[in-house]
Amino acid sequence: MTKHNIAVLLAPPTRSCARCGARFCAFGREYSCPGCRKSTAAPGPIKDADLSFREQQIVSLVRLAKTNKEIAYELCLAEGTVKEYLYRIFRKLAVTNRTELALRSSHEVLTRNAWPSHAPQCLEQTG
Repeated sequence: MTKHNIAVLLAPPTRSCARCGARFCAFGREYSCPGCRKSTAAPGPIKDADLSFREQQIVSLVRLAKTNKEIAYELCLAEGTVKEYLYRIFRKLAVTNRTELALRSSHEVLTRNAWPSHAPQCLEQTG
């Protein structure tokens, strides 16, 4: 008497896409169809990108080890705006954190002309 090993292949359950309503097959925690899913590949960094005036100001303050809250106060911005600027700077310069940004900016001339003589009034009041 021999025993037979039989593998049964089950079809994945059918679900409705949470975004477009289309039916698709999925295992696990997939709630949107392949057409609606965001791509998992992050866009590559922008090479040789010039920083704007405000981005140069933020880089110079990061080099001084200022927190987002301190940068926001000094530049008269919201803290969330500073976070968005930092995200853009990280992508443009292909760095992943503030330490890399500070090290890279100390080797390159990123902060030239970051504080012109015509700085906004709120910058002159801090100190």
